Amino acid sequence: MALQSLQITAITAMRARDVSRPTQEQQEAADERPLRDETPRREPRRGRDRDTRQAQG
Repeated sequence: MALQSLQITAITAMRARDVSRPTQEQQEAADERPLRDETPRREPRRGRDRDTRQAQG
């Protein structure tokens, strides 16, 4: 309910827009990175199980 009384002025909106805009360097880095669904899936980590098996054997 508190958000209903929040007044957003033009200055606040412009500042929020500027802050949310990535820099040119950030944009270029994002363009080079593969999309999430284009990256191969990793095997789930089971490091603890592997360590205990080696210690027992």
